[in-house]
Amino acid sequence: MFVGKILTVDAKDSVAQAVSVDAAGHIVKVGSEKHVREGLRADVKTVQLSPGQVLAPGFVEPHMHLGPTIIQDLVGTHNIAPCLPPPFEGRDAQECGRLADITSALQSMKVAPTSPANAGEFILGMNLDPSRQQFLPGRCGTTGPATFSQRPKDFLDACVSKDRPVLVLDQSGHLAYANDKAFAAVCGGQPKCPVPDAVTQAGGGWVVDDKGEFTGVLQESAGYAPFMAAMERSHLAGLQEANPRKLISENLPAVMKSIEKLRAAGLTTITDGGVTGRKQLDADELLAQEKDFPLRITGVVTYDTANRDGITSAGPGCDPAADKDCVLPRWLGARGIKLWVDGSTQGCTAKLAPPISYRQGGHCDGAGEGRADVSGPDEIVKDLRPYWTAGDWMIQTHVNGNGANRWIVSALAQMQLEKRATRPVLLIHHTVVDESLSADIGKLRRGEYVFNGKKVPALDVRVTHLIGHVAYWGAAFDDMLSPGAGPNIDPIGWDKKYGNPWSLHSDSMVTPAHPLWYMQQAVTRQTWAYPDFAKSYVLGPQHRATAAEALRAVTMEPAVQQGLGTWVGSVEPGKVADFVVLGGDPLTVTPDRIGAIPVVNTYLGGVPTK
Repeated sequence: MFVGKILTVDAKDSVAQAVSVDAAGHIVKVGSEKHVREGLRADVKTVQLSPGQVLAPGFVEPHMHLGPTIIQDLVGTHNIAPCLPPPFEGRDAQECGRLADITSALQSMKVAPTSPANAGEFILGMNLDPSRQQFLPGRCGTTGPATFSQRPKDFLDACVSKDRPVLVLDQSGHLAYANDKAFAAVCGGQPKCPVPDAVTQAGGGWVVDDKGEFTGVLQESAGYAPFMAAMERSHLAGLQEANPRKLISENLPAVMKSIEKLRAAGLTTITDGGVTGRKQLDADELLAQEKDFPLRITGVVTYDTANRDGITSAGPGCDPAADKDCVLPRWLGARGIKLWVDGSTQGCTAKLAPPISYRQGGHCDGAGEGRADVSGPDEIVKDLRPYWTAGDWMIQTHVNGNGANRWIVSALAQMQLEKRATRPVLLIHHTVVDESLSADIGKLRRGEYVFNGKKVPALDVRVTHLIGHVAYWGAAFDDMLSPGAGPNIDPIGWDKKYGNPWSLHSDSMVTPAHPLWYMQQAVTRQTWAYPDFAKSYVLGPQHRATAAEALRAVTMEPAVQQGLGTWVGSVEPGKVADFVVLGGDPLTVTPDRIGAIPVVNTYLGGVPTK
């Protein structure tokens, strides 16, 4: 049993004194120490929390990308992400200075001299972010008026290598940058080729200038997928294409260092939110089955690969809520289907709609209302209808812009009129929103939404926010979006006003998977302006959460959103004893110190993970 301050996150947000756990890892009793001890042996093993410590439900990550999260650790110096604001950054000022501007970040990649042995091998960089890393002209010997965003291939040649193919992934995950050698590798040795149908049909693109030449900008994962496939010896290609069992065995120590970061952040369950096929799903399952693996994993499969690879909705082999002897496995299966409706707000590819657009003269100058991966609500319905009709998948959609969010509301209403769904539907990111949209989601939840003259049956629509948008990009969004739109990104205030359940996520590798940081960011809404963080302010105070709401948003709510709410997410009898022990109480510390609370340990089924 565990004795100390217990934050249960039950329906009443009760605080208990003790909790007992049975041999199957199920919670038996929660309440006062006297109540919990009744009927137990006097020598029952007891974990006594130290003064100041609290026990809470293990943190649940509702949306991240496990493969790229691991890869960014494997690439070492080729992870060129800008530093985080001071409360969240651990690197020194010198290293942060090297990463503050685009060309310096590119030059910081340690590249071996070109030789006959490596001339055709790709150089891979990750997490460049032109929305936060400033562009300083004239670096790396470059001349001319073009900026990096206008012709990135020229700067990859000048700052990294012109003799080898170079591919750099944007931190948003929705853009990448390639040089001419990389295009030649994809185009069969030719400097240019037609954009493959597989790219355009999946919403991707290769940007050209007014002369029809490739600039080096690749839009969406479909746009850079052919380049990833060409990287025969890169870690990234290996993760996507190689035998996952071999990949894991050959890189297990490095992989487990990445996993340890997630455990050390207090996570006990993670959602791999964009599984692109059977091999990646197998890799997740193999990882979860590693001895002493400290996390549970559930997968969300992309809509276009489930049928291709014959993937069916499946959960764990037993149900702890129905079987008292069930020991919940670490691999929880894949029961979610994901569709991308648009791209990235900071990547200038979110689908916006009046009254919001990208601001002229800002970082996304000329982007207008952005772009989408689909043509509209009808295409969304076509792509998702088979899974909706089957009824055994949970539908999840990536929607950043208010235009994309509006399309998905229309598509959901149409499908709900065709066949009533009862499982939660998740809107991922839900970043740039106008209040009328939040109001309509509330109506859709209550059965009050009208579509084509018909009242739509109630649908359990929920949202999850990448709250790091506020802390890390808030000032940038304030400058790149229409006036007044920035303060309303990730609008938790409207979620609460209209009764729309919300959770918090990392979208890792986009932001670090650290739930206590999400809590602090949601409670304070503090943002910092790059590159030097000298300017800091509260972005949209009307959307701040309470600490209790934020705790629910990293425990119970994400569990419900992933169909796991009967097993994990709160400390209640009958649930699985997945816990996190914290060195302080996030409900009572000052809001700007929530992220600094230490994680003492985590427990799966009542068993310590370290």
